[in-house]
Amino acid sequence: MTAESIDDIDDIGAEDLTPCTFRIGDPGSHEEVLPRLALPAEPHAEYGNFPVPVCPGWRKPDTVFDGARHGSLTVRAASTRGDGHRHGGTPRQDDYCLYGTDDWLVAAVADGVSQGALSHLAAEAAAETGCHALAAQLRAGVAPEELDCESVLRDSAKAVVRAVHHSLARETGETGVLPLGAVAQLASAAVVYAVVPAGARPETGPEAGRQVLLLWVGDVTAWTLSDAKGWLPLTELKADGGKKVVTGTTAALPLLGRESWHRAMFTLAADEVVVLMTDGVGDALGDGSGEVGAALHSVWRRPPEPHAFAAQVDYQRSTFTDDRTVVGIWSS
Repeated sequence: MTAESIDDIDDIGAEDLTPCTFRIGDPGSHEEVLPRLALPAEPHAEYGNFPVPVCPGWRKPDTVFDGARHGSLTVRAASTRGDGHRHGGTPRQDDYCLYGTDDWLVAAVADGVSQGALSHLAAEAAAETGCHALAAQLRAGVAPEELDCESVLRDSAKAVVRAVHHSLARETGETGVLPLGAVAQLASAAVVYAVVPAGARPETGPEAGRQVLLLWVGDVTAWTLSDAKGWLPLTELKADGGKKVVTGTTAALPLLGRESWHRAMFTLAADEVVVLMTDGVGDALGDGSGEVGAALHSVWRRPPEPHAFAAQVDYQRSTFTDDRTVVGIWSS
């Protein structure tokens, strides 16, 4: 579609516009407000307007995304506010962070617990602080299998506490120190971190692959994706495409018990993608064998264009209205 001059833009009709949306099955009530990136048929018509979130410390845009190369890795990341929060005028509670050193890519995906009014701050603090803490150890020469993961999580938990107190002091003038339990009621987040070698692509063979560290707290998930094996979960699944009854409880920072966090090393083959995601995508994905798994597999076999990746993360599907955040890392 082209226009000879700026004056010709008025002659472009709605039929000329292709909506930038990604539907999986029945989009349900999403169809009433989407596609969000199409122009209205009538000039100046109200379209896709959602309430601005009103809460202490809100400063998060509706959607953020990134596309990057780091060493021999290709990265895509997107975090988008679900329609439940859009219509309610509440902020996106998910977040992600990417951090590169000379030899490593450190990535995080965090999911703020919805019951906490300030959980968007917890997600941001946990993702960013944890990535920086892991990167600091890596730069000091600590091997991934020897990283002090508990200290990383302690630093992230302290960052959540500081974020809550800073927000309350700024918005209400309250400067007292809240008990940890009270902080967790206001702000908490599940989080998963990945440490991926960024060097040259491994040679083919039985031992080929990158040794990747995963560290997680709560119901965020990590997967590998390949043409040969499809979706393979690396963390425990809580749902099966909406077929199982799931609870609303999860381990989350800033509370940190001995059994509330997990770490694992795995080999990422040269033809695999590692994908970190919050349950806004993970719940619909289930075990990866259903309609959502097939749709995302078809578009994530290779790194999508970054804008397209964001639209795919912000998929339309009936009853799934939670925030969505995904980081995908392709070896090349």
